[in-house]
Amino acid sequence: MTVLERFEQFFRVVNGGAMPYPWQRSLVDHVARTGRWPEAITAPTGSGKSSVVDIHVFLVAEHARQAAATVDRIARPPRRLVLVAPRRVLVDDQFERATRLAARLCNSVHGEDAVLEDVAAALRGLVTMEQHEDHESPLGVSRLRGGVLLDYSWRLDPAQCQVICATPQMWGSRLLLRGYRGSRRSRNLEAGLLGHDAVAIVDEAHLHERLVETATRVAAASPSALGLQVLAMSATRAASSAHTLTPADLADGSLQQRVCAGKQIDRAEVEDWKRDARAEIVTRARDLHGDGTVGVFVNTVQRALDVAADLRGTDERTVALVCGRLRPADLDRLREQYVGLLDARGNVDVDYLVTTQSLEVGVDLDLPAMVSEIAPSAALAQRAGRLNRSGSRLTATFSVVCPAGLLGADPDELGDMFKPYSARDIVDGARWLDSLGGDAAPRRISATPLPAPPDPPLPLLSHVDLQTLAMTGEVLGADIDVPFYVEEPRDAPDDARVSIGARAHLDLGPMIVRQALLVAPPRAHELASMRLGTAFKEVLVASPGSWVVRTSDGVRTTEPIEDPEDAQPGDVIVVPAGSEICTRGVIGLVGKHKGDPIDDVIDARRDGAPDAMVRLAADEVGEILADDPVLAGRAARRALAAVVATAGNHDLAARLRTHRYLSDLEVTWCHDPESADGDGLLVVLATEHDGRLPIAAVSSTALVTVDAHSLAVEARMAAILEALDAADLRVCGEQLLAAALTHDEGKRHPRFQRRMGALPDEPPLAKPRPGHVADRGDGWRHEQLSAAVAAAQCHADPLVVSVVAAHHGHGRTLFNRDEREVLDDWSGCEDAVVLELQRLFGAYGRYELERSRLQRELGVHRLAFLEALLRCADIQVSREGG
Repeated sequence: MTVLERFEQFFRVVNGGAMPYPWQRSLVDHVARTGRWPEAITAPTGSGKSSVVDIHVFLVAEHARQAAATVDRIARPPRRLVLVAPRRVLVDDQFERATRLAARLCNSVHGEDAVLEDVAAALRGLVTMEQHEDHESPLGVSRLRGGVLLDYSWRLDPAQCQVICATPQMWGSRLLLRGYRGSRRSRNLEAGLLGHDAVAIVDEAHLHERLVETATRVAAASPSALGLQVLAMSATRAASSAHTLTPADLADGSLQQRVCAGKQIDRAEVEDWKRDARAEIVTRARDLHGDGTVGVFVNTVQRALDVAADLRGTDERTVALVCGRLRPADLDRLREQYVGLLDARGNVDVDYLVTTQSLEVGVDLDLPAMVSEIAPSAALAQRAGRLNRSGSRLTATFSVVCPAGLLGADPDELGDMFKPYSARDIVDGARWLDSLGGDAAPRRISATPLPAPPDPPLPLLSHVDLQTLAMTGEVLGADIDVPFYVEEPRDAPDDARVSIGARAHLDLGPMIVRQALLVAPPRAHELASMRLGTAFKEVLVASPGSWVVRTSDGVRTTEPIEDPEDAQPGDVIVVPAGSEICTRGVIGLVGKHKGDPIDDVIDARRDGAPDAMVRLAADEVGEILADDPVLAGRAARRALAAVVATAGNHDLAARLRTHRYLSDLEVTWCHDPESADGDGLLVVLATEHDGRLPIAAVSSTALVTVDAHSLAVEARMAAILEALDAADLRVCGEQLLAAALTHDEGKRHPRFQRRMGALPDEPPLAKPRPGHVADRGDGWRHEQLSAAVAAAQCHADPLVVSVVAAHHGHGRTLFNRDEREVLDDWSGCEDAVVLELQRLFGAYGRYELERSRLQRELGVHRLAFLEALLRCADIQVSREGG
């Protein structure tokens, strides 16, 4: 079979038998021939742009399959696909879609489909970490967005095929080495992996022109065939070099039906916007009722709450409400209650689906009628895309409610009556809508350019800016303003948000609650996003006894919170279960009406085994703890199962009795030792990694020596280079192997060995002696000494020295100790190493000069990528106990 024939078969298998459209096949052909994705994809809503995930996975696997078979190969595509989406709900949707594909690859069985089996096998050959093939997918899928604890799994294996779903701020800040909510020491690791051997596809790119512009500058600064590729994807963004539909696509019957679907625009005007807009939206929705679910799109959560309450009315119409303040667990319940409502099938039992921007993009709705509050042109175009999406109806009505006289209005005279949007955006949106001539078909919308933003051109990211951003080793007195290069000039900051979740048992003592929240903070499915402001204050006031969980530089803390002013962006607010703060499942209150109670959904996890918390009497657990204080043995867990069953939780009791491996569950007893007779909480966590628990090294019961660890890291580096296809890496593999072999040589210093608890008569240790807890040290870094050893052994190769010195995030570009402080009177140091210490870090040390020269030659992100390769090899070996 040809590559295209194999792709078509793979596509059919993973998409329920559907055939790829001509534009998708031509995209596969283009990337297979060139190894480069186009600069842009412009295709109408409903034409299958989400297939870029399938294309990426297939092409990476096909290249690996052909390489293993030693046949003529397609061009090497990037290993990582970063899908950048403008809204968290779309990030989650893309993440779930990619997760389903990963599960399909993981569970592919012999004989199901030859191409699917080939793809899974080829991808598994690229994985360099130890994997349990019975439950781990060869496709890595990760999510980077606010409101959830971060997933770090994408940072482990640089050779693996990965799909990373991210918001613009999360990806853009990491690309510029200033990752939001990230550690300073991981900036080079993250920038290297996200800015090299990666393609970033910015969805709804017309909303993020500044980010596309900055990322394109970064890509242009990487003089390497594997440098960053940037693709702007949109249904409405015009680009001369865009990959788009062709006559062959329009000749495809199913695609033509979608892009030419009949959608009639009906503009409804009101004289007094502030007084009458809500009532007119409700009236128009009721007028359209009778032929399936009417979609109602408004611009704010409060408007959605009010309109939903009005539509339900006295005749008890069925109203579903979806917005950003809906927890994923509640959204799952909504999907279960109204099957098909949030996909193309629909659900005739629901009269009205009221939503905000949450369902504008990325959701395959096929509504028979729609009412929309006037919005910017891009939002209107997206909303129209959820109407008659399949084209199965001859026509459908798109009713847009707007103020009278808006077409001729002066935006400067309208004030802030259209928040969260500006008056100019609203007026431009009304004029763009008028230019469609009453036809909102996808083909017509794609052919009608969106209004250009009026903002003046802003300075571009310069070479000097990028070099300054690369200085991640120390805190800079005057740093680069990353949001200036990542966010749109008129964007309201979206990071001024918190996440809201609920837990039972917050009435227990503070010590118990603190222990439980630190051990098991809310997972993503328990949390809804909420902007800081008046509505948040109302919710917190209505939820006495709440707690805040906060993570900074990888350190998690938690404490009670009462004053809304104490909340910070990125906080996770945990309210007591039963707090009356919801309206039809959405967090928020309508007027002075009492809300519905919010429940604890810790056990409603979809992406893995559920966690559990059980309130037990301390005296019932005391005897078990006396025999097994950490509850890690089989006998202790069986005894706990009996106690838990008595408390009524039979499902958890069964899991405690029958789980296959002890490590499958992490069991913690949270209690107050000062109150032996009171209650405590038994916390049971499913331990498969989902990004919430920190990635920690596997504790070894044997001594890990410097020699053994270095050889293991060298071997792992060799495996990574082989999986990456080092011929395309454009560096000498021997240099990276030398860096791997010498990266920890500085740990032989007696100062470091004392921290490891090493005994005088044993070889130098790379990791603490089993049972020994190392102190945090005083800032002395072994990497400086390791770099000098690397220089002495590798003929002062600047690449080897720089990678060894900086792979842990230090020495970029400075170290804060001279050669005498590094040596610290160590008489056992070889003379050649002492000379290199003086040459690199002495009074006239050349380390900074040589590193800066190397960085200019390779590029910021290529050098960071090489550092990341060593860091990943080191992390993998350490996690496996080596």
